Amino acid sequence: MKFPWSHTTIVDMIKTDQKVEEKCHQVTTDIIAGKLNVAEFVEELGPALTHTDASVRAKGTTLLSNVLKDLPPDALQANQVELLCTFYIDRSLDHHTVTPMVLAGIEALTHMTNFPDGAAVRLLRALFERVPCQSQKKPERTLYFQMMLNLAERKVDELKAWGVDFVYGVIGAIEGERDPRNLLYLFERMPSFIRTFPMYHLAEEMFETFACYFPIDFHPNPNDPVAITRDALAEHLANCLCATPEMAEFAVPLLMEKLDSSLIMAKLDSLSLLRKCLELLEVAKLEEHHDELWTALKKELLPAGGTSAAEKELAEATYAAVQALAKNASTDEPSAKALLDKILLSVMGGLTDASSKQFEMSLRVELSCAQGSVYCAVYVIEKLIPMLLAQLNVDGHVETRVANVLVDALQRLCAVCAHWYCIDRLDPALVGQMHKKLIEVVLQEADGSEQKRSALLALAAVPEMVTSENRYVVYSAMVKILLTATEQPSKTIDAAQECLFSFAIRYQQEVKTVVLEKLITHDYAKAETSLVQLVFKTLGKFILYHGYMDKMVKFFLSKIFDPDNERLAIIAMDTLTDVVENGNSSQLGKAELYEQYKLLDRCFEYANDKLSSDCLHAMAQLIGAVVKQLPVEEQHQLILKRLPALRLQQRADLYLASGLLAYLDQSVPLVDHFENLVTDLSKLALETDDERVRDVCNRLLCSLFNRMPDDEHHRGVLKRLLKMIREELKKHNHQAVVILSWIGKGLIARGHSEAGEIVDDIADLLDHPTLGHIAALAFEILSIEFPQLHLPLLRNLFKQKLFVWVMKKLEQKVEQYAETHLKALAFVLAATPHTVLKMNLSKVGPLLLKCLAQTDDKTILEALTIVLRFTREQDPFVQDHLQTLIPLLLKLTLHQSSMKIRIGALECLLYVCKYPTFLLLPFKQSVLLALQKPLDDRKRLVRNAAVTTRLQWFVVGSAEDTKTDK
Repeated sequence: MKFPWSHTTIVDMIKTDQKVEEKCHQVTTDIIAGKLNVAEFVEELGPALTHTDASVRAKGTTLLSNVLKDLPPDALQANQVELLCTFYIDRSLDHHTVTPMVLAGIEALTHMTNFPDGAAVRLLRALFERVPCQSQKKPERTLYFQMMLNLAERKVDELKAWGVDFVYGVIGAIEGERDPRNLLYLFERMPSFIRTFPMYHLAEEMFETFACYFPIDFHPNPNDPVAITRDALAEHLANCLCATPEMAEFAVPLLMEKLDSSLIMAKLDSLSLLRKCLELLEVAKLEEHHDELWTALKKELLPAGGTSAAEKELAEATYAAVQALAKNASTDEPSAKALLDKILLSVMGGLTDASSKQFEMSLRVELSCAQGSVYCAVYVIEKLIPMLLAQLNVDGHVETRVANVLVDALQRLCAVCAHWYCIDRLDPALVGQMHKKLIEVVLQEADGSEQKRSALLALAAVPEMVTSENRYVVYSAMVKILLTATEQPSKTIDAAQECLFSFAIRYQQEVKTVVLEKLITHDYAKAETSLVQLVFKTLGKFILYHGYMDKMVKFFLSKIFDPDNERLAIIAMDTLTDVVENGNSSQLGKAELYEQYKLLDRCFEYANDKLSSDCLHAMAQLIGAVVKQLPVEEQHQLILKRLPALRLQQRADLYLASGLLAYLDQSVPLVDHFENLVTDLSKLALETDDERVRDVCNRLLCSLFNRMPDDEHHRGVLKRLLKMIREELKKHNHQAVVILSWIGKGLIARGHSEAGEIVDDIADLLDHPTLGHIAALAFEILSIEFPQLHLPLLRNLFKQKLFVWVMKKLEQKVEQYAETHLKALAFVLAATPHTVLKMNLSKVGPLLLKCLAQTDDKTILEALTIVLRFTREQDPFVQDHLQTLIPLLLKLTLHQSSMKIRIGALECLLYVCKYPTFLLLPFKQSVLLALQKPLDDRKRLVRNAAVTTRLQWFVVGSAEDTKTDK
């Protein structure tokens, strides 16, 4: 056996060889390969492990432990692990400088697959007796905890048999731990430990071990790369305190004590712990604490109406605790009744006066109780309805504000009733009284009133309580609100729609014959477009409701194919498109609209050049939405059936083709039609004067070249087309540049080899005297995303590729950049990911500064947006160029043609104030003087931004603590 070190003794080698640990990697490899036995390795290390010098023994133990850490879990046999366990148990008596290496070795052994039975108890007993955990440094304590809990997971039966001594040893090890990372590890792992092992008489001692940390008071280090949050520690600590019902019993007195704290965070932690306790404890264990708990919770809710975010969070946590308390008590009806009586008696004063400040708090308490269980809901609803109705039915006038509050309270009770489906458990007389009052509100109150909105929402929650004769009152109110929607508040419209959909599910036939019939037969010819859109959108939702599809689809189809009213046809198509795309039902497009109602066939028969472009565009969108839902095979059959007959020179056929092709699956072959399609589309885009037709052609070309197969035939088609377009460029044809950019966009997105050549062509045109401006706009087309453009093939990092191409092409001309070059660059940089710009800021930065000095609004705005991001991050580049940047920004604060530019420049100047004071002081007076003019800007938003920025510049250099992080 030859070891990878010199012939000198192992002790000399440890003392002199600096690369001894590297040599041990070869030992690890040999043990894994079976060439070396670990026992022989230990024997070879013997002189070092038994040396009289503690530092040599420590280094020898380190070598062994490092080898064990690098071994895979199945590398050692049980007898080898047994041998090593015995060795480390002996080493646990060694000098304290050896202890860290002993713990590292034991922790490595706990991961071994063949860990022998009985060894866990021997190891842990030795450590508990000989190595006090809390006397070790933080890394060693981490190893101690990991080793201890690894064995607890792997050797459950063995350690359970050891009994109370094991639990006592664990408590002794973790007691007094202060490191937050170690604590987080313990808090995460100990709940499982506590549930697995019996605590015997040590349950309270285990609880106290964790209780000393409650509530967590921790402020994380801002420079910690893997930060630990206070919330994470608090959440996991609560899990430890409530690991078992036995532990949760001890937690209740603790949390009640901490609820008296003046710290909001302590109160929040206590309320969270209370909710966890209530999930575990039986009502019998908690009943004695009900009075104290409710008194403590009520104290947190009084006085009501805290406005700060922390106070609101505390109130919400308290309501959640009240709900959990009621839910816990519900398992025993006598206890639940006693608790609910107590709570109701406490808040009765607030509930009987809807004008008091305590009413909302009292109502929320009762609603929280009602959300605890069905029993609680029935109790609360039956107690509150008479109180609320009594205040609504008083003789004389009820103040509108008070009436609004009371009807809203009834609506919230109905929502709870709907949640628990408990309408049948309520006293029918009470339900009848509430129903009568709600119908009365619907009949008598104005359509836009708060009361009517709340009444409709209440009826929507429990439609089954509305009697047959009164349902028609509700139907009439809903129809009236919908048909006068332009005059109604949006909340009232939402309430009417919610009520309609709720009734539609329960009373299908009535809603069909009463509500929908009125809405369908209404004359919309002269109605406002916004009203028609709202009503049609409401009707469109019924398509997805069971039993309504046929009636609704036929209505929309009748409007779509009505030649007398094109406006309604467009709205109907837009509505149907929205339902198909967002309706979560692929069968609607395929099985119903395509197969049953033959929508696409009817569209192809109906479309003609007499229809407006708006109508044909809406039809194309609808066709595209349906085609997207079809299986690939049916899409293929549809193309074979419809595409050859289309003549793209005709406007109607062009739009139909865009509907067919826009969202076609990538796998549907177009090889037989591709050349004709792209040729016809290119010619039409070059020749037509219709802007919308050109746009349709360009988008189709982009999509077609994006999905084009990359073979010889299609590359030939592309080259012939590019040749034709280049001929047009020689004639100074602006449209040829636009077509070239759209084709380039499709090819860039898929990473096609020809894309770079097209980018070069467009970049060369930036110097052209007549095509330079349109070439700059072409880079906008190449860069930005179009939401309704379908590109089936998208290559990763294609935006970065475009950036590289453009920079490589144009970086040689930095000093000669004309306005068109900078405009093109601005569009490309705006689309480039921020990380890429940051990596190339030395090249990009000067260009951005040049863009800010231009006169074109788009160029300035795109560059300003990027500069603002870097200024907000306090990038060193901005700091190094403040002398150039600040005068440019001051000039832009007076840029009259764009309010966005003026606001952006002011915001950028505001973030410049975050840079070191000594850099800003030379500019302070000139900036303050220049910012006087924006204070009188004609736009309020600009004036506001100017005030904020100027105030910040005023305090520059006065005192560091006056700087605020805006």
